[in-house]
Amino acid sequence: MHSASAQEQPPAQPDGGWQALADILKKLEPSVDTSIPETPVQASLRINQLITSGKFQQALNEIEKIQPTVSYMEQPGTDVQLRFLRARALTGLGKTDAAISVYQDMTSKYPELAEPWNNMATLQLKAGLLDQAYESLKMAITINPKYGIAHRNMGLVQLIMANHSFDQAVKNGVTSAATQAAAIKRIVNGN
Repeated sequence: MHSASAQEQPPAQPDGGWQALADILKKLEPSVDTSIPETPVQASLRINQLITSGKFQQALNEIEKIQPTVSYMEQPGTDVQLRFLRARALTGLGKTDAAISVYQDMTSKYPELAEPWNNMATLQLKAGLLDQAYESLKMAITINPKYGIAHRNMGLVQLIMANHSFDQAVKNGVTSAATQAAAIKRIVNGN
């Protein structure tokens, strides 16, 4: 029989090397940022927000950082978004010629898109380039016959062209054309 007078302690168990393994794993942790990088869609949304907020130069700076890594052949969706954002930022900075140039480049690289033609036409119209705006809108509508905004813009361009014709008629002695010119001006100005 055994006596129960002395309680025996179990021998100390080593940790099985778990602490040593944890120390090794700690040393193997990467020393660089492993956070998930921003997706192209997230970058476009962020840059679009900068443009919407009127931070055109900051948006342009962000585009400049991203654009060199994006190829229009390898990443056409991202490339076209960045080009659109670039043109919008340039427009916001008052760099109309540079923005038109971006849209012209887009029309050659992405001929299937009507939007660059329409946006370019609005800038051409603001620059007083009526014939070019008209031709750009014809292309936008040819590419997408259901593009309502392009049709509206075409109507405005045609009204402005008609107004110029009526003004020329008045200058050349057809005084009754002044009434039509005034009516068109009211329509164009939304009155």
